[in-house]
Amino acid sequence: MLEKRNSLSPSDINTRSAAIQQRFAHSDEFNRSRMVASYYPVGSEVRTQKIVNIALKSDRLVALPRTIGDHIKFYRILLNTDLTAGKFGIKEPSISSNSCVSDEIDLLLVPGIVFDTNGYRIGYGYGYYDRFIARKKNSIVSVGLAYEFQVCEKVPRSHNDQKINVLVTEKRMFYF
Repeated sequence: MLEKRNSLSPSDINTRSAAIQQRFAHSDEFNRSRMVASYYPVGSEVRTQKIVNIALKSDRLVALPRTIGDHIKFYRILLNTDLTAGKFGIKEPSISSNSCVSDEIDLLLVPGIVFDTNGYRIGYGYGYYDRFIARKKNSIVSVGLAYEFQVCEKVPRSHNDQKINVLVTEKRMFYF
């Protein structure tokens, strides 16, 4: 699946991502949110910049993750926040004493390689998002963003894997 996703052209990534972001930006889940935690897209992942920009321009708070040990913590960003390459070369916000907002998040955008029609996903194998969702599942809405071809009937899973609440593709939305 990763090979198929990585074979998309930059134009195809941008076109499909725009459709996914547009669909999600009109959803009740997005419109009810006050604190959006996004991932910073790398490679062929679904882009999130339009969602982030819409959230920031509508006075929502927005955060991006930093990996700290075996966990992720989310730090508030602004339109002009400088990002630096983190543990996996993924851009992260800098740490400042008052910008950790992990406890305030009500909407979490979750990356993944493949998603199933039951709300489970396969990520990159480190479990950062699963651990975060497990700690916060009663207080956040977790949303996967995926290209339609990344959706399958069932993915293998373990007891540590956490279900997301919503999956958005360029063609449809799934609710779990």
